[in-house]
Amino acid sequence: MRVGTLPIHNPHLLLDPGSVVRNHVNGRRYRIGKFLGSGGFGAAYEVFELGRLLPDGPRSYCLKVTANPESWCREAYFGDLLRNVAGVLQVYESFAWVPDPGNQMPLYCLISELADGGDLASWLERNSEAWKERRARREIIKLLRTIGCLHERGAVHRDMTPRNVFVTAKTSLKVGDFGIAAHPFDKHGVAADVFARWLAPPELAEGKVSGWRPADDVYHLGQLFAMLLLGSAQSRLTTRDIKSLSCSAETKSAIQRCIGVRKKRFATAAAMLAALENQEPSRRVLVRSLQNKRVVFTGRLRISRAEAARMVREAGGIVQKDVRHSTDVIVVGQDSPFWKADKKGQKLLDIDLERERDHHIAFLKESRFMRLVG
Repeated sequence: MRVGTLPIHNPHLLLDPGSVVRNHVNGRRYRIGKFLGSGGFGAAYEVFELGRLLPDGPRSYCLKVTANPESWCREAYFGDLLRNVAGVLQVYESFAWVPDPGNQMPLYCLISELADGGDLASWLERNSEAWKERRARREIIKLLRTIGCLHERGAVHRDMTPRNVFVTAKTSLKVGDFGIAAHPFDKHGVAADVFARWLAPPELAEGKVSGWRPADDVYHLGQLFAMLLLGSAQSRLTTRDIKSLSCSAETKSAIQRCIGVRKKRFATAAAMLAALENQEPSRRVLVRSLQNKRVVFTGRLRISRAEAARMVREAGGIVQKDVRHSTDVIVVGQDSPFWKADKKGQKLLDIDLERERDHHIAFLKESRFMRLVG
C-alpha cells in the first residue's frame, strides 16, 4: 500500500476521519483515523476498534478498503493461508461493508496489523542510510522464510517490491500485500500478466518468458537485499552496482545469483535461505598435478591467458572457457574474489552452483599454478 498517494481514482474509497466502519456479521466497529496511503488494492487507514480490544491484538489496526472483490478475496485468502507466519502482517478479519444504505454498493474491508513505519520504499526515503550487512541479512532471512512458506504451498508472490514490504516496530520487516499472489492453474505455472514493471526480472519485463516462477520472487528478494545494503529503493540495481556494496564477497555472490541470469538463480526462497544460512568456504581440494585436469582461468594473470593455456596443455591438462560440471581446477588471478557482481565473476558464481551439486572444484592461486606447470 503506497504511503502518501490519494485514491482519487475512486472517491468511494475516501473515508472521513472519525467515521465508523462496521462488520455486520460480528458487530465489531472501527473508527477511521489517519489516511495511510493507496495502491493496487485500494486505500489504507489507521483505525481503532470501538468497545472492545482483541486480547492479543494491537490498539490500532490497518483498514484496507477496496471496491474490487477479487483482490479482496485474494488478500483475505493468503492472509489466512499464512496466518501466524512471523514475516507477514497478520490479517485479523475481512468483511463487506455498505457505507451508504441508499446506494447498496459495498466496499470490501480487511483489518490487519499496522506497520508503524509504513512501506520500506518510503521508510528508506526518510532514513537514507545503508544498513549493516548483519542487520540486512537477518531481515532478508526472515522474508525468505516467509516467501518460502508461500512457495511450499505452491504459490508465488509476484510483487515483492519495497512498496509491499513494511517496517514495523524496531525496524523489523514484514510482507503486507498479497494482491497478485497466485497458485498455478496448470503445468505452465502462474502467468506473468500482472507485475510491477519497474522491478520485474528482465526476462519477464522484456517478454522473453511468460510464466512467473518462484525464482522470479527470488529476483525481488535479491533486489531488496541490495537496496537495504545501499540504503535506497529508488531504482533497480544491476550486477555492476553490487560490486560497490559494502558487504562480504559471499553476500555479493548470493545477490548476484538472485538478480543474474534466470537459469542460474536460486530456484526457490528455500534454496536462497539455505545458501545464506550455510555459507562456508569451499571444501579444500588438493592438486598435485594438472595431468588430465580440466582448468578454467578467472581474474587478471601476470602472464597472458594464451601463455597460461599453453602451459596447461604442456602439463597434460585441458583448458575450458567456462565452469562446467566437469571442471577440476580454477586458477584465480588478481581481484577475482571481489568481482562476483561483474560479468567476469560469473565463473566464481558457477563454482558456488557446482558446490551446491556436491561438485567441489580446486582453487589455485597463480603462484601455485606456476609451480605446477614448472
